[in-house]
Amino acid sequence: MEEASKQPGKKPVEPVRMNLDSKFRFSCHKGLECFGECCGKITISLTPYDVLRIKNKLGITSAEFLSLYTRIVDLKSTKLPFFLLNMTEDGKCPFVGEDGCNIYADRPLICRYYPIGLGATESSEAESGDFYYQIKDSFCKGFEEDKEWTVRQWRESQEIDRYDFINKDWFEIVLNRKLLAGGVEPDEKSQRLYMLGSFDTDSFRNFVFESRFLDLYDVDEVTIQMIREDEVELLKFAHKWLKGVLFGEYIYPRRET
Repeated sequence: MEEASKQPGKKPVEPVRMNLDSKFRFSCHKGLECFGECCGKITISLTPYDVLRIKNKLGITSAEFLSLYTRIVDLKSTKLPFFLLNMTEDGKCPFVGEDGCNIYADRPLICRYYPIGLGATESSEAESGDFYYQIKDSFCKGFEEDKEWTVRQWRESQEIDRYDFINKDWFEIVLNRKLLAGGVEPDEKSQRLYMLGSFDTDSFRNFVFESRFLDLYDVDEVTIQMIREDEVELLKFAHKWLKGVLFGEYIYPRRET
């Protein structure tokens, strides 16, 4: 969650919680004097599906995209590394231009949520603790526009449901209670496999089809065909496989050798 503003002598401002039916007014377009300001001096974390979409938009491999445009950060709470998008020297997103986002159709999930933030409270259920809140930057004029949304409508318009569905198993990995509680400490090999299966789809494809992977794991022919032809299915497959690597949840069981 975005940190609340802090001023001497004042209590932090708590964001107002919203649900899927909560309403807000917002519109962003080139006619606004603040157009593009929200694309600078920010931290953009990337999900696996973000990397897949953007590297295909750019026509490069996953490894090339990660090397050219990102940096790795370690979150101590999860003990797993994440990728952040590198900003330019003047603090702007490398994909923003005078006319706005140059990769708009394939922009990251965190950009799709804006100006809505997603929060969570501790809960035994995977999603029951989720809530939403508005991110009201002082420079943003979009809130002065007349266009009204519900959070649900905003999510639908920004393809957020699709992104969340494809990233679902990965979210469950990084938010796994065993990791957060310190019950699991991924070793160096597990972390390398996590990076491979989470973000480097091109190398993971080679790992599956050019190594002994399919000799070691009992994967049905229908699934093999799907992941051979569809990168999104390959990504989802990788995340399910990672649950086995990290937590022993082998949806695709190991063959007896």
